Amino acid sequence: MDVTPLPFPLDEHPPVLVGRESEQATLRAALGDTLGGRGRLVMISGEAGIGKTALARRIGREACEQGALVLVGHCYDLIETPPYGPWTEVVAQGITHQGSPVPPLEEAAAQSASQMALFARMWEWLGTLAARQPLVLLLEDMHWADVGSLELLRFVARGVAGAPMLLVVTYRGDEVNRRHPLFPLLPLLVREAGALRVDLRRLEPDDVRTLVSARYTLSVEAQSRLMAYLEERAQGNPLYVGELLRTLEDEHLLRLEGDGWVLGDLTQAGVPTLLRQVIEGRLARLGDEAHHLLSVAAVIGQEVPLGLWEAVTGATEDELLDVIEAAVEARLLEAHSDGAAVRFAHALIRETLYDGLLPPRRRLWHRRVAETLMAAPTPGPHAVAYHLQRAGDPRAAEWLIRAGDLAQRAYALLTAGERFDAALQILEAQGAPPEEQALLLYRVARMRRYADPRHALAYLDDAIALAEEAGDRPLAAYVGCFRGSLRCVIGDIRAGLAILEESIAAIDALSDEERARLRERLVRVGDPPDEYHYRGALVNWLALSGRCSDALALGPSAEPEVPARGLGTSGYANAWRGVASASAVLGHPDAARRACAEAIAAYRAVEHHYQVGQALLLELYEVVLPYHADDLAERERLAREAEAAWERAGEVAGESLPPRFVWLPLLLLEGAWDDARQLARAAITSGGRTGWRPFARSALATLAREQGDAALAWQLVGEQLPAGLEAEPGNAILLDTLPIQRLAAMLALDAGDLATARAWLEAHDRWVAWSGAVLGRAAGHLGWAAYHRAAGEAAAARRRAVRALEDASDPRQPLVLLHAYRTLGELDTAARRHDDAARHLDAALALADACAARYERALTLLALAEHRGATRQPAAARELLAEARAILEPLGAAPALDRARAIEARLSRSRARRAGVAYPAGLTPREVEVLRLVADGLTDAQVAERLFLSPRTVSQHLRSIYNKLGVSSRAAATRFALENRLW
Repeated sequence: MDVTPLPFPLDEHPPVLVGRESEQATLRAALGDTLGGRGRLVMISGEAGIGKTALARRIGREACEQGALVLVGHCYDLIETPPYGPWTEVVAQGITHQGSPVPPLEEAAAQSASQMALFARMWEWLGTLAARQPLVLLLEDMHWADVGSLELLRFVARGVAGAPMLLVVTYRGDEVNRRHPLFPLLPLLVREAGALRVDLRRLEPDDVRTLVSARYTLSVEAQSRLMAYLEERAQGNPLYVGELLRTLEDEHLLRLEGDGWVLGDLTQAGVPTLLRQVIEGRLARLGDEAHHLLSVAAVIGQEVPLGLWEAVTGATEDELLDVIEAAVEARLLEAHSDGAAVRFAHALIRETLYDGLLPPRRRLWHRRVAETLMAAPTPGPHAVAYHLQRAGDPRAAEWLIRAGDLAQRAYALLTAGERFDAALQILEAQGAPPEEQALLLYRVARMRRYADPRHALAYLDDAIALAEEAGDRPLAAYVGCFRGSLRCVIGDIRAGLAILEESIAAIDALSDEERARLRERLVRVGDPPDEYHYRGALVNWLALSGRCSDALALGPSAEPEVPARGLGTSGYANAWRGVASASAVLGHPDAARRACAEAIAAYRAVEHHYQVGQALLLELYEVVLPYHADDLAERERLAREAEAAWERAGEVAGESLPPRFVWLPLLLLEGAWDDARQLARAAITSGGRTGWRPFARSALATLAREQGDAALAWQLVGEQLPAGLEAEPGNAILLDTLPIQRLAAMLALDAGDLATARAWLEAHDRWVAWSGAVLGRAAGHLGWAAYHRAAGEAAAARRRAVRALEDASDPRQPLVLLHAYRTLGELDTAARRHDDAARHLDAALALADACAARYERALTLLALAEHRGATRQPAAARELLAEARAILEPLGAAPALDRARAIEARLSRSRARRAGVAYPAGLTPREVEVLRLVADGLTDAQVAERLFLSPRTVSQHLRSIYNKLGVSSRAAATRFALENRLW
């Protein structure tokens, strides 16, 4: 078999790996899976010098021997790695080894309409390589990777399981803290790609002894001295062990004599306590001129192109080759196989050389490197900007902006923001014109809008102040639009809308000349060439906040034409998204669906896959589930397409929701509560910005109530609505607020707190009336029906249930109809209108089945069991109870299970009554029912609701019970029930 050359030097005698048996077994198993067609991702972590590279290269060597193609990408410290730096190396090697067509990372980035289009092309290229022969990618030192490289890693990792591809990623675990971009990615890689984590620990003394014994034949005494020396200085770090041993050999204190090794006097070795000194000692043996040239190489970077090194230093090719040969022999450098560049063997070697230069000398060399790069036909902006910045050269600002432009076009938004911010600091120090600084502040905010919208707002405040100082009305108005949009994003919706409206009015007042000048600027910064770009955001936020009529009035004229492909975002799409939401809230589902289609098509036109998924999920949540919940195929299609869109989008900066989150509404409805809880918690605990956190919190609160955890439910209600009952409409998302208000009312009813329940329902009515909402009106009537039932006002409860049925029939809302039919059935059962009850409950059950709503089916089965018990059909009632329990028990629905037990108890008491069972103290069966519930701790209102009685009737029964038992308190009555085994 032909063996593909390795992209790193192949040692004739590879180092012995000790203490890494289990880690090697894990990697070999992963390689075996890959060679068998099932790819894997392995993450190797550990401190500097712990052996990550040696382990990764060992598996790379074995993979190559077994016919795999091995490609390596590196990340480097002390330089500004350009976007996708390690992946660019992988691409270059792939072309060298396979003669593959140029893959999509350099000029292809400019040709791609979105970051995900770029990622998809990269994945296609990798898949082509893997189809020819199994592929192994070694990505080293990813703790230094740019955000774009990490996002591409996540994208590729999701697909490796279906391809013969092994990804081995190394990183320094001690450098990845909570603020590091790799930190939140690690658990996502484990969850989404099944990543195997290999954490390398320091070697145990026995492992070091094994390593020493494999290399040196020493006397027992000499080995003991050497081990004590290594344990004191290396402390189990393999790199330190190797470097210390190499130094002893170089100084002939550890030397081969005959068939064995001799260890000299270690006290004479002058062995340094730090590895840096070990490296400096090796460098010193190369001579001053070599040390000087290597120091300049350290300024250039971890990778050193020979042409650049020669041009910067003025050294001849022969002089450099002499230094390279000596440095390679000393294991300081590694030579590329193409002979065009060298690489430092370890980052610590470069760091030692770099730190050894005095700061003024460093600045000089950075300037020379930058000027040499600038003289090239196509200089790389990132490298030029980095070296000018290190040199303290004012030209760095221009090149940083160029680098930021390049990163922005490659969709590496956070990298772009870093470059713009660095340029801004230089321009501020230079006293650049305020309008120039304002525009750059806006660009920084745009790049950080997903990751940290609050921080981005601070940049916008400064930008507007500078624009106003410069008298630049167009820029101040345009930046104000973005500021208003971000204020809405962080939850300050009322203020954000006021800013948006004020800023758009300011744009209306601009002259034609001012508009033209503004459009030119927008093109320069990569925004759509439309001064009204943010009007779509205004339409959307008007609708979301409940100002639906205002949204519809502005929406149709928000954007006259579909945007051209490649603008990256679309005010047109945002406007239609707002029209869809407003139409849904106002009870026009057909119009809402048409608007959704327009929005989705517009987002697809600009390949904004995240927003495609967002729009599909909103269509599911706002339109299909409320109005077409019984269209199972359609709701599944929307969820499936939304998940696929989010898969294509990868991780938007700051947005770390798993694509499967789109299924949350259906999982709740269909009774997959464990999965739903996991996804909802992912949204709440997500470190980034997510607009779905309120919905996730509402879902968790609902689950908490249905599973009997009222304290957690109330906690989540408080987090969702910090202002509680005082929350005013217009400053929160309407369709997130109405359900939480209804939930709070039900929690209050569960606790027998009628006053609080009434207050929450009145707040709900106030929000519905303010917004003119149709969606939520019928559900509000059902909340009032539950309130009146708890208050013993059966007639009022029925009136509200009938109104709910009417409102939910036009426009048709299947899930609300289900609830209305069930409520009417329960009221009819209590009123002994058994035929009406049967008809309503059968309709509710049919809807529960049509909507695949398992929990709703279980609740309806309980209502039917009560009806069958009331109509003297105990066998049928018990069958219904058994089916309900089979649904409720896996869900952990404690309150519903309590209700099932209460129904079963009533059925048993009825049987006992028919058998002529007598109760103590002359209590009637109904009085025993009341006494048992009182002993359970229920209030009069709760007993009344449970037994379908009025609170007044319950009070009469209690007075009769007290008289018969000769007691005067609930506690004494409860004690009687316990003593007589009635409870």
